[in-house]
Amino acid sequence: MGKFDGKYIRGLVGPVIQRRTRHGLVVQSTPDKVNQTEGTKKAQGIFGQGSILACTIRDNLISVTQGNWDPGMVNRFNTPVRDVLKQCYDKGTDQYTFKENSFGRLAGFEFNVKSLLINYLLVSPEVAFQDNVFKVKVPEIDTTESLRFPGSTNACEINIAFIPVALHAGRIRQPADFRSFNVQIGQGMVSRQEFEFVADPGCLCVAAIGMNYFMLNNGIRTDYNTKVFNPSGVIGAIVVPGVFVEPPLIKEGNKVHASPWTRVYKMKLPAAEAPDNHSDN
Repeated sequence: MGKFDGKYIRGLVGPVIQRRTRHGLVVQSTPDKVNQTEGTKKAQGIFGQGSILACTIRDNLISVTQGNWDPGMVNRFNTPVRDVLKQCYDKGTDQYTFKENSFGRLAGFEFNVKSLLINYLLVSPEVAFQDNVFKVKVPEIDTTESLRFPGSTNACEINIAFIPVALHAGRIRQPADFRSFNVQIGQGMVSRQEFEFVADPGCLCVAAIGMNYFMLNNGIRTDYNTKVFNPSGVIGAIVVPGVFVEPPLIKEGNKVHASPWTRVYKMKLPAAEAPDNHSDN
């Protein structure tokens, strides 16, 4: 719709677009139809699938991010996920092939650039995968040297979240597997922590860690984290070899327990070696 600015009509009027430039009014005809090539359509499909997968990972790591990420985080996280899908996509077959370390670039991703995890947790957590077990190892922490306490805080809850996403089947296990341990200022040495998670075949397994600081006084806890302060990041992302098979529903008498695996809406990452054997229900 064109708009009159007191001197010119600017915008779309019928089949033409009028716009003002330093040389005066320019009138251009609009194209009848924009034809997309097959390659363009496929590129848009990968772009969309990358956004869906990135959103799925972010949303299910909320226990560590608490939604306190910087304004540009969504685009920053979408980019590497989309890049992985581009590299793993076969144009000839319209299928995706993922290797164990395909998503390795996600490790080290910071959810809030205003409060980098690496500036507060000065030891490096490690991840390892063996025999369908995903391990997260947090090295010994010296609270006087390896852990920074901001402001007037004197305690920190270190949270770890783990999520498996069945890429080809379009499923995610919910809620995230969550572990945590507390550290207080002046505590001295905190022993090495190790956590184990079930890593299902055919799944992208992502682990993240977050620092939730607070002031503890006479048993009263005052939280410190905000939108501008929430150190958290991805510490590992591994694709487990094999084909995902959703476990059968558990029945107890007349009761049927709901499956923890939820369908990811509109996620379609087909692969010949991992057909989707599930209904949409």
